[in-house]
Amino acid sequence: MADRPDLSTCPRCGGRSIRTFVGARLGVGNTTAMRLQDATRATGDRPDVVSRPPTRISRGRHSTNPLHRTLPRP
Repeated sequence: MADRPDLSTCPRCGGRSIRTFVGARLGVGNTTAMRLQDATRATGDRPDVVSRPPTRISRGRHSTNPLHRTLPRP
Protein backbone atom coordinates (compact mmCIF):
# COMPACT_ATOMS: atom_id res chain seq x y z
CA MET A 1 0.00 0.00 0.00
CA ALA A 2 2.90 2.35 0.63
CA ASP A 3 4.04 1.99 -3.01
CA ARG A 4 0.73 3.27 -4.36
CA PRO A 5 0.58 6.93 -5.49
CA ASP A 6 -1.36 9.49 -3.45
CA LEU A 7 -3.34 10.53 -6.52
CA SER A 8 -5.27 8.14 -8.70
CA THR A 9 -7.32 8.37 -11.89
CA CYS A 10 -11.04 7.70 -11.66
CA PRO A 11 -11.93 4.76 -13.93
CA ARG A 12 -15.39 6.23 -14.63
CA CYS A 13 -14.70 9.92 -15.48
CA GLY A 14 -10.92 10.01 -15.89
CA GLY A 15 -10.50 12.76 -13.26
CA ARG A 16 -7.78 12.83 -10.62
CA SER A 17 -8.69 11.94 -7.04
CA ILE A 18 -6.95 11.45 -3.69
CA ARG A 19 -6.63 7.86 -2.60
CA THR A 20 -7.95 7.14 0.88
CA PHE A 21 -8.01 4.00 2.96
CA VAL A 22 -10.56 3.42 5.68
CA GLY A 23 -11.10 0.65 8.18
CA ALA A 24 -13.69 -2.02 7.62
CA ARG A 25 -17.09 -1.48 9.22
CA LEU A 26 -17.13 -4.71 11.20
CA GLY A 27 -19.81 -5.04 13.84
CA VAL A 28 -21.84 -2.05 12.69
CA GLY A 29 -25.58 -2.33 12.48
CA ASN A 30 -28.71 -3.23 14.33
CA THR A 31 -29.14 -6.79 13.12
CA THR A 32 -30.47 -9.71 15.11
CA ALA A 33 -27.02 -11.27 15.13
CA MET A 34 -25.43 -8.12 16.59
CA ARG A 35 -28.11 -7.85 19.30
CA LEU A 36 -27.53 -11.51 20.23
CA GLN A 37 -23.77 -10.99 20.33
CA ASP A 38 -24.14 -7.89 22.51
CA ALA A 39 -26.50 -9.70 24.90
CA THR A 40 -24.16 -12.70 25.12
CA ARG A 41 -21.16 -10.48 25.79
CA ALA A 42 -23.07 -8.59 28.50
CA THR A 43 -24.00 -11.78 30.38
CA GLY A 44 -20.33 -12.71 30.66
CA ASP A 45 -19.62 -9.60 32.72
CA ARG A 46 -23.01 -9.11 34.37
CA PRO A 47 -24.91 -12.39 34.75
CA ASP A 48 -28.62 -12.25 35.52
CA VAL A 49 -29.49 -12.35 39.21
CA VAL A 50 -32.19 -14.85 40.12
CA SER A 51 -34.26 -15.04 43.29
CA ARG A 52 -34.45 -18.84 43.36
CA PRO A 53 -33.10 -21.84 41.45
CA PRO A 54 -34.99 -22.91 38.33
CA THR A 55 -37.87 -25.35 38.78
CA ARG A 56 -37.22 -29.01 38.19
CA ILE A 57 -37.88 -30.25 34.67
CA SER A 58 -40.89 -32.54 34.37
CA ARG A 59 -40.05 -36.09 33.40
CA GLY A 60 -43.53 -36.79 32.01
CA ARG A 61 -42.55 -36.71 28.34
CA HIS A 62 -40.57 -39.57 26.84
CA SER A 63 -38.95 -39.83 23.44
CA THR A 64 -40.06 -42.54 21.05
CA ASN A 65 -36.64 -42.66 19.41
CA PRO A 66 -34.94 -45.96 20.42
CA LEU A 67 -31.49 -44.36 20.18
CA HIS A 68 -32.36 -42.02 23.06
CA ARG A 69 -32.55 -45.04 25.41
CA THR A 70 -28.77 -45.48 25.08
CA LEU A 71 -28.03 -41.95 26.34
CA PRO A 72 -26.73 -41.60 29.90
CA ARG A 73 -29.30 -40.70 32.53
CA PRO A 74 -28.72 -37.73 34.87
